[in-house]
Amino acid sequence: MRAVKNLAVVVLLLAASVSAQTVKRLILTDGNYQTATEWKINGDRVKYFSAERGEWEEVPVSLVDWKATDEWNAESTKRNTEEMKQMSEEEVAARKEAESNTPLVAPELRLPAEGGVFLLEELAGKPVLNKVEANKIQENDNVGKNILKRSIIPIASQVQTIELKGAAAKVRVHSATPAIFVDVENDQGAIPGDSFRIVRLEKKKDLRVLARNKLRISGDESTSEKFLQARAEKFSGDWWKVIPLEDLTAGEYAIVISAPGNDGGGIVWDFGVERK
Repeated sequence: MRAVKNLAVVVLLLAASVSAQTVKRLILTDGNYQTATEWKINGDRVKYFSAERGEWEEVPVSLVDWKATDEWNAESTKRNTEEMKQMSEEEVAARKEAESNTPLVAPELRLPAEGGVFLLEELAGKPVLNKVEANKIQENDNVGKNILKRSIIPIASQVQTIELKGAAAKVRVHSATPAIFVDVENDQGAIPGDSFRIVRLEKKKDLRVLARNKLRISGDESTSEKFLQARAEKFSGDWWKVIPLEDLTAGEYAIVISAPGNDGGGIVWDFGVERK
């Protein structure tokens, strides 16, 4: 995550936090909740626009705790109002300046000053910007399978799989060609956009396979990954736009750093594509 370097950015982050808190909560009778920007009751169903997934969903009216919902949202609005009152005129001016300098990707829709990885798509005629959280890969040497092979015949090679936990990513998009914006740093500074790759993942029970490393008895090693064709172009400041050159079919994907001497420290950004 990009380091905060000045007051304007600090205030922008505060404003972003306040803005995030204004997203409503639809609290359920079992104590869980759904974040939503709006909802409406239709018969015995509540239809709401999910702030997390950027699409319309619905639940039965009977599953919503309306008293808890009203109380939480009223308290959230009060808290946000008080926080805004405590901001000095200088802070308000700094916030406006910082907001005006962040990259605009759609009308009234900007990328944040602190960087990250975001997907832009159009949903129900409106542009939606999805933040993709970083995920840690895990290595699986398939020890159990290899022990079984050893009991039958000496192993000529060993396969290691690079995996992500979970059968599906949290972030879902519905476009075959989402715009991908990246602004990520390492110890040397901002990472150039042509270091990022889009990989199609292979689903395997409750895991997603990113790559397979094959180590032969001779010591040679080979890696297989399903890279998609893409190109990167400078967007604004340290922001890059990664453009897929082929459609992303329904399935699971990851954005990875693939550059000489830099494997991203085992961090990727995973997302899924749904059929419309």
